[in-house]
Order: sequence, then C-alpha cells, then structure tokens
Amino acid sequence: MNENVLCALCPRNCKTKRINNELGYCKIDKNIYVSRASLHMWEEPIITGPYGSGTVFFSGCNLKCVFCQNEYICDIRNGIKLTIEELSDLFLRLQNEKATNINLVTPTPYSDNIINSLILSKSKGLNIPIVYNTSGYENKNIINELNDYIDIYLTDFKYFNN
Repeated sequence: MNENVLCALCPRNCKTKRINNELGYCKIDKNIYVSRASLHMWEEPIITGPYGSGTVFFSGCNLKCVFCQNEYICDIRNGIKLTIEELSDLFLRLQNEKATNINLVTPTPYSDNIINSLILSKSKGLNIPIVYNTSGYENKNIINELNDYIDIYLTDFKYFNN
C-alpha cells in the first residue's frame, strides 16, 4: 500500500491512510499485530491434521460481531507488532514445528502484508498449504489478489443477506 492509497481492503472502504498510521474501521494501522501463533488442534479435523494447524491469530477485525468470542484480540491491537520479515519467519517456524498448514485467522486487515510475507517465506522454503480463515466479509478485488497465495478459504459465516 503506498502512501497515497486509501484503505479499501474490506467492503467497508473506510478510506483511512493506514500508511500514515491512521486507524481503519478495524482499528489497525500499517503495522502487523499478531496476538498468538502456535500449533492449534481445535480447528476442523481435516484442517488440523495430525500435528495441528499453524494458526496465526491476527489482532483487529473488520466485521465487529456483537457476539465476538475473540473480542480481546479482535477489538483492539493486542499482540506483538511484527514486520513482514518477522511474519515470514513465523510462518517458517510453524512449518518447522510440523504444522499441517498456515492458518491465518482474521487476516483481512493484513491481506496486503500477508501477500508480501508469503512471497518472502515461499522463497525461503515454505511449502505447506495456506488457510485464509475469515468471517467472509471480504472485498472481491482483494480475494482475487489473494488467489495466487491461498490454498483454502475457511469462511466462518456469521451474517447472511440474500
């Protein structure tokens, strides 16, 4: 995202200049915030596999469900601030711990940074599937950009409108 681009990573199109550290609707600026990253055995069995999903819980959320079970990490920027390089190294560490996949939870506010981190980590040997674990409130253009990097879209439908 260059400094002249206004945020349109999700359908809200909040148009903040996140590159200038303005907060979007998701309460995220230009930085990457990860609240937890570990092997996670409590996802759907086909996703978890024998050793666990390499789950990366990102802070912030663009949906803001009134019944959020992860409000502590989704509503504020709780977590560790990472660079693109550090996120890439995190993916590789999870792969080295025998993760079945890299499971990106609440990734939408970070989709641009995730693409850059995946490009870097794949150049360093990342070769397990990538799961985009999302609420489904997504910008079609961003999904089209992600298609070259994401193997599985795991959508947790919360709301639906015909």
